[in-house]
Amino acid sequence: MELKRKVVLLGDSAVGKTSLVQRFVYDQFSDEYIQTIGTKVSKKTIDIHYEGEKYSIALVIWDVLGQQGYSKVKSAAFRGSDGAIFVCDLTRKETLHSILHYWIPTLESVAGVPGILLANKSDLENIEISKDELDEFSKITGLPYLITSAKTGENVEYGFYQLARLMMIFKPIHSTDKNKEEIIDLKGALDYIMSDFCRNYGNWNDGMAIVEANVRAIGMDIGNPTIEQIHILIDKLYKIEIYKIGMEKAQKNRIRRLGVVESALP
Repeated sequence: MELKRKVVLLGDSAVGKTSLVQRFVYDQFSDEYIQTIGTKVSKKTIDIHYEGEKYSIALVIWDVLGQQGYSKVKSAAFRGSDGAIFVCDLTRKETLHSILHYWIPTLESVAGVPGILLANKSDLENIEISKDELDEFSKITGLPYLITSAKTGENVEYGFYQLARLMMIFKPIHSTDKNKEEIIDLKGALDYIMSDFCRNYGNWNDGMAIVEANVRAIGMDIGNPTIEQIHILIDKLYKIEIYKIGMEKAQKNRIRRLGVVESALP
């Protein structure tokens, strides 16, 4: 039997989410850190046995940016998800706290799905998170955990297989309440612009790839965007939209996005 399941990969920046995906999907690893901008989507089909039957499951893995905020991008990524992999960095204790106090509540505001914690970077020496702390986290949250290394491959494939089994058992619950967060700063404005462009482009993944390419070309730090950079991004996206949806609609989008930026200024 063939099935399709959407998985969101969540955790702070630089915990190794993208490296885990690269190891699982392509069996590759790189020490180079490349920040995820928006979302990246990868796919891999695995076979599992459940209740005496063999299932072929196409995992659609959404690697979500690790910056806090950007609620609209995240809400769009979370929508329709079937499971979640939370990732912490064993060498940074605060990344485990972030999962408990930020990533789990943020996901649960949109969807209730089965999840698993991957405590990553076990190959490093300066470990700050103990097994007792992971046990306590698991007791509090009800999430199982595995100690992993994207570099060596330790427990990476097993982690995705374990989540696949959990998704066979539990059905996701999705909230119908739409995000109504007020845009109060430039990060919020950028969040709106990114999600608005992807929605208008008609294909989220293709739209996000375009946004990412332009953000990198501008040299923007999504953790601290400037108004000048956001204006440049708006103009770049406007020129792309002209050919996709026509000048009239593209102009309306550009004016609306500029208005959002103005509303975010003090």
